[in-house]
Amino acid sequence: MDGPLKGFRVLDLSTFLAAPTTGRLFAEWGAEVIKIEPMNGDTYRTFGPTMAMPITEKANPNFDTHNAHKNFVALNMRTPQGMEALHRLLATADVFLTNTRTKALDAMGLTWEELHRRCPRLIFAHILGYGEFGPRKDTPGFDYTAFWSRGGMLVDVAPVGGPPCNTLVGMGDHAVSLAIAAAVCAALLRRGQTGQGEKVDASLLQLACWLNMSSINTAFYGRKLSRTHFEINQAQSNSYKCKDGEWIYIAATDYNKLFRRLCTEVFGRPELADDPRFCTRELSLKNKKELIEIYDEIFATKTRDEWDHLLSKANISHELCQHIGDLVADPQVTANNYVYVHEYEDGTKVPVTPPPVHFGSIDYFKYQFQQAKPIGADNDRYLKEVGYSEEEINTMRAQGQIV
Repeated sequence: MDGPLKGFRVLDLSTFLAAPTTGRLFAEWGAEVIKIEPMNGDTYRTFGPTMAMPITEKANPNFDTHNAHKNFVALNMRTPQGMEALHRLLATADVFLTNTRTKALDAMGLTWEELHRRCPRLIFAHILGYGEFGPRKDTPGFDYTAFWSRGGMLVDVAPVGGPPCNTLVGMGDHAVSLAIAAAVCAALLRRGQTGQGEKVDASLLQLACWLNMSSINTAFYGRKLSRTHFEINQAQSNSYKCKDGEWIYIAATDYNKLFRRLCTEVFGRPELADDPRFCTRELSLKNKKELIEIYDEIFATKTRDEWDHLLSKANISHELCQHIGDLVADPQVTANNYVYVHEYEDGTKVPVTPPPVHFGSIDYFKYQFQQAKPIGADNDRYLKEVGYSEEEINTMRAQGQIV
């Protein structure tokens, strides 16, 4: 694909979500991405049913979502011959991307120190669960654990007294992918100035801290997160249930400017604007529970779409509380091609989310989803490029060194 990273080569030795998604980003930004797999392939190829997604002879939407647009090489990295092939490929790369744990990289001779010695211009991009240091540095880290659980979100956004909330799949992984992609681009820019490679790393726990920086600050000073309908900071920034059972969120945060407009133009209740319990911001905060109860009664009288119309007409910031499944057909989403439905040869369909950043030089309305290739599909091409003859490749295949 054409894009700002055209001409750069990335070797992607990774599995599951965070690092593979980063590799897909690089590919969609124009880089040549070579995914290195073990002989039986990335174990994530088999995870479709776990994610309630199909796997057919022609389609593997769960794996493809994170590995589209890549080239595929499969090596037996448990043998010297397989590792020699990997090192030859690394010598041609600009970036080495991995989420392999540090201990395993050390055992394979793929540490930053060793690779920097061999390939001084190589950018070493490492995604971790918990970071380089500390008591959990060698602990396997997943989105559910290092990001959601250790990051405090499972408990602090759940209702008081109830169990921790369930997670949204991959949110932490996808956040890390953006962070490490940005870091790699900065490292490539610096390499252009110094001629030297760089080590960059990011962890799931690190991204939980970064994304929650405002909440960490407020928690430090004693403020707890709002965990019930009535603990919200103010009535004008809250969600309300409508007549049809759906919810709407209003964000009329400028009380002095918008409270009267909300009462008169939207609710048709001008007397509420002059109610002595709520006529100033300070009084509305003091009597917040009563005001929320009044809003609850008002919003229960109309459907979500009716309130959407009235709030839009009054130019008051608000939004429908949608279901995630609604995004595929959301007119605002489709107008920007943020999600579209790809159909495989056998008729299997999958919603595809193009990269979360648009470049003016790329027409995303001509975006074509390129599904992941079979295990080792590009072995011969890349091995020949790094000096192996066809006879040597055939011998390696016969000896179980490559697919």
